[in-house]
Amino acid sequence: MKKALVILIVSFQLIGCSSAKGQKTNTQFSGVYEREESSEKLELKSDGTYTLWNPEITFTPVIEQCDYASTGKWTILADNVIEITSENYYTEQKGFGYDLKKENKLSQDSLYIQVVFPTDFHPVNLNFTFNHKNNKSITTDKTYIVLPKSKYLWNRRTATNQISFNLNADVSGTEIYKGRILFKIFEESIDTEKHNYLTITLPSFDRCFFEFEPFYQDLILIKNKTTIIWQGDTWSK
Repeated sequence: MKKALVILIVSFQLIGCSSAKGQKTNTQFSGVYEREESSEKLELKSDGTYTLWNPEITFTPVIEQCDYASTGKWTILADNVIEITSENYYTEQKGFGYDLKKENKLSQDSLYIQVVFPTDFHPVNLNFTFNHKNNKSITTDKTYIVLPKSKYLWNRRTATNQISFNLNADVSGTEIYKGRILFKIFEESIDTEKHNYLTITLPSFDRCFFEFEPFYQDLILIKNKTTIIWQGDTWSK
């Protein structure tokens, strides 16, 4: 009985030490680090979240820019290593939200699809796949398409079709691209005999969502209490 009690007390002591150490570490290394020769900032907050702030625009004309490039969680892996993971890996971001309006109009031999973005900024290609068949898919940069049912869908007697909708970043000609390439929006079973005109609205697919930078278990080296090494550069408080 005494032996079990001793083990229990030691266990609680270890847990207490571990928790205290974690709190101390977060407080010790939290703060705002600025990239060398840049105004880009990485803020490590004491609550275990981070924000990667975009650099200030110093040239003209000023273009529309998001305040931050990435957000997520950070943690200490070892005495000199920080790990960060962006929020897109553990929660659904608003940019994936959509509204699907189903109507029945125009020619019954065709399927009409209209995609509505919140702004004119949408450098992506639209990809639709029907009934999980690669040979029944289309990729286009047009936001309004008309497809013959006989080519893309099941036999007209089979009214329900499985429609997958993805967006692919158009990075052709881009030297450095830090964002995501594939955006999976939805997969829906739709009666295309009752509803042959689909309007897909993406209310939050804006520049900030498109340019969001993903990080999965990305490692940051702690040089000292005020300096870290990340992405090949020095960042200092």
